[in-house]
Amino acid sequence: MRLDKLLANKAFGSRKEVHQLIKSGRVSINGVQATKKDQSISIDVDEVMVDGVRVSMQQMYYVKLHKPAGYVTAVEDKIHPVVMDLLPPEYIKMGVFPVGRLDKDTEGLLLLTNDGVWGHSIINGHKSVPKVYELNYEGILSKEGLARIKEGILLGDGTQCKPATIELLEPGKAKIIIEEGKYHQVKRMISAAGGTVTYLKRLSIGTITLKDIETISTFIPLTEEEIGAFKK
Repeated sequence: MRLDKLLANKAFGSRKEVHQLIKSGRVSINGVQATKKDQSISIDVDEVMVDGVRVSMQQMYYVKLHKPAGYVTAVEDKIHPVVMDLLPPEYIKMGVFPVGRLDKDTEGLLLLTNDGVWGHSIINGHKSVPKVYELNYEGILSKEGLARIKEGILLGDGTQCKPATIELLEPGKAKIIIEEGKYHQVKRMISAAGGTVTYLKRLSIGTITLKDIETISTFIPLTEEEIGAFKK
């Protein structure tokens, strides 16, 4: 990889700005000052530093974020803030994108990656990846509606949902487990059963939980074990 491309990908600036960075003598490779913008770099062997700080050679990203309400699950949006605004600029440069989606007003676990195959293994509805949500709702969920959710509810527009697990925790509060990610699915399922969701939070996707990112807007890289769970 070219030195200037590496630095641009890592959000050190535009190609022009990166060229100036190199020209000004602020970049070194293996302890030697870099002089050529097109110098070839081995991401597995070489050590690149800018102003004495080591540049990460990471190419593949697997991240979990505690999404706050008010952010759109997208890379960019002309009107609303997006989840990528909560992450370092290099994530966008390196092609990181949200895996699936959470509604703008929904909180909780969101996964991001630049590994398209890995991401598809999670959102592919043909695979059984349980997603756990907790919710608050208004209204009364009928026994018939709850039974339909458990059996696989058919929504008003003809959308067929897989069987789901739902547990009423206390009046107006429930936990639901689904294996899909259809548009507004949880809200629509609860609506079809007689209620209106007023708060929704995703707690887990498969074995990945909000552990270590309990604070809203925080994020950390996934562990090798968490990544590997969706590579099998």
